Amino acid sequence: MLKKTMFLWGTIFMMGMCIFLSGCSCTKEMSEKQDIASVENDPLEPLNRGVFAFNQAADKAVLKPVAKGYRWLVPEFIRKSVINVFTTLKQPAYFLNALLQGQIKDAGYVLERTGVNLTFGCLGLFDVATELDIPEPDYDFGQTLAKWGWHDEGPFLMLPLIGPSNPRDAIGYGADALTNPLDWRLRHEPILVYSITAAEGFVKRERALELLDNLEKSSTDYYAAMRTMYRQNRQKKIDKVLPNEAQSVKEYEFDFEIDEEDE
Repeated sequence: MLKKTMFLWGTIFMMGMCIFLSGCSCTKEMSEKQDIASVENDPLEPLNRGVFAFNQAADKAVLKPVAKGYRWLVPEFIRKSVINVFTTLKQPAYFLNALLQGQIKDAGYVLERTGVNLTFGCLGLFDVATELDIPEPDYDFGQTLAKWGWHDEGPFLMLPLIGPSNPRDAIGYGADALTNPLDWRLRHEPILVYSITAAEGFVKRERALELLDNLEKSSTDYYAAMRTMYRQNRQKKIDKVLPNEAQSVKEYEFDFEIDEEDE
């Protein structure tokens, strides 16, 4: 658990240092792209594209083939149960962030869902709570920071292996990672922790196979399309917890939740 947490925060710290160092350098190339970068809120675009290329290489070599093999080998009802288990492991983060945002009623729903799925759902293998129409709040610490006043997300970041983010949500991602109960239970078994984290990554990639394939085929600039999709969907989620006067006035071209896209 400690090593995993150190890796997450180390990644965030390195990206933060890149932001600082990039602000200390002024090249002709960056000057020419300044206007475009400011519009897209992506002053680190050359660096981000390099990280994106690395992520794409890792995806094509490992993530996507394993995800396709997982879909081919594992029946859909078992894949659904695996998703349910990973969702159950996120409930402590949802509960804590609901409390931090003052959403007491939603925090109660999280406890209710967790109790129902752990008991009647066989330790989270089956999503009985949804069948009973119990609401499904999914607050995260990035939203909490926005709720507390960090409305400006900061520059776009492409994190190694993690993917699209920004300074506020990268910090939120690291904080939420600390609440995974399985990581705490297996904190003395780092190999198991890393294996479970990798398995969750493969499961998420399998769910996004069609989504990302279609996005790549339909876009002339896959990086730019990915950036737009992430920022719009993330802003939509942030707007849900902000007062009306602080919400974005932009329309959402990509109107869906990336993490919840169905097969």
